[in-house]
Amino acid sequence: MMSFDLSPLIQGGYKRFVVRPVIWSVPILVLIYFLGHTEFAVSFFRGIVIGTLDTIIMMHGIRKAMPYKDEPRKGLAIMKRYRLYRIISASSIIVLLLKQGSNVAGACLGLLLTHIFLIINLTIIAYRLNKVGDAKKGE
Repeated sequence: MMSFDLSPLIQGGYKRFVVRPVIWSVPILVLIYFLGHTEFAVSFFRGIVIGTLDTIIMMHGIRKAMPYKDEPRKGLAIMKRYRLYRIISASSIIVLLLKQGSNVAGACLGLLLTHIFLIINLTIIAYRLNKVGDAKKGE
């Protein structure tokens, strides 16, 4: 298994991690809207927003933990704290949507789809980094 380091990408700016999953989710949102499911499309949009917020919190936690690479226990404590922030923010928004009587299934699907696109994006970036690393080894 090849190892790669995402830390320069995260330190330089993690907008590509946040923007690409949102851009990939928009065509599905537009398709749902034009098929006539406007209430589900609004709920799906809320899920995309929740997923984007969750991704931003996760990347911010990673950036906060990066200076502690020599002290992994401190970095791990920071990441655990940000995991708690992610759980609290997503669950509180979903509970608020339930209290309002909104369609929460669409929000959960939007959240899930945003994270699936994030995993695909990270896989593509890891493949590119491995390809560049193989090219450097061949020189």
